[in-house]
Amino acid sequence: MTVFSVPASLLYKLEQELDTDEKETVVFLCSDLVPDESISDVLQLLTALNEKEILTTINLSELLYRLKRFDLLKKFLGTGRAAVEVNLAHHSQMLSKYRVLMTEINEDLDKEDLRSLSFLLKNHLGKSHKEKSFLAIITDLEKLELISPMHLDLIENAFLTIHRRDLAKKIQKYKLEARFPNMNAKTLQVSLPKLSLADPPEPVNKGRVMNGASAAQGKPCYIFIAILSLTTLE
Repeated sequence: MTVFSVPASLLYKLEQELDTDEKETVVFLCSDLVPDESISDVLQLLTALNEKEILTTINLSELLYRLKRFDLLKKFLGTGRAAVEVNLAHHSQMLSKYRVLMTEINEDLDKEDLRSLSFLLKNHLGKSHKEKSFLAIITDLEKLELISPMHLDLIENAFLTIHRRDLAKKIQKYKLEARFPNMNAKTLQVSLPKLSLADPPEPVNKGRVMNGASAAQGKPCYIFIAILSLTTLE
C-alpha cells in the first residue's frame, strides 16, 4: 500500500479554501510538473503530483507561498512566510522561475492593461480569441510556441508598447538571471538597460521567437552589458 507524502484530506481542505483565480494560478504554476497530462481541476492536479511523489509538505508550502496564502500556511502546515523564504533560499524549488514570474506579473496587471495586451496579441491568438486572464493568454501563446521560458520577446515588447516598463524590466532581469545564474544582485541591477518612452519595441514575429532571436537586437546586447559590468566591478 502506497503512503503518500501529503494526506488526501489535507489536499481536499486546501482546495476548498481557494477561489477561482487562485485555482487557475495553481494549475499554471504546476503545469510543467505533469507535462503528459492535461489537468484543469486543482484537486486532480495535486493528487497527481502526490502520486508521482513530487508533492511534499515543503513543496506544498512553496505553492501556498506563491499564492500569498500565508493564512493557509499557518492553518494547515503550521509554518509561516519567513520560514518558507528561508527554505526557498537554501533548497531546490518545485516551481519554475518562469512560471513564478508570470504569476507575479499577473498580479501587477489591471483590467486596462489586460485589455491592451489582448488587443496587441489578437493577431497571434486568432480572430476568435476572447478576453481571457493573463495566465490563460500565456498558456495559449505557449501552445502556439510563440513564447517559452527562454523566448519572452513577444510579451516583453507588448509591455513596452503599453508603457509597463516595470514589467518589461522584470522579464529582462529574469533573462539575465537565466544566462548568468551566479551573478550577484548589484551587478544584475547595473546590467539592466535603461528603458524610456523613447525606446520603441521592435516588431516580433513567430519566426524570430522560434529561431531564438533576441528582442535586444538593435539595442545594447544584454550579455555584453552583463560581462562588462562584471569586469568593471571585479
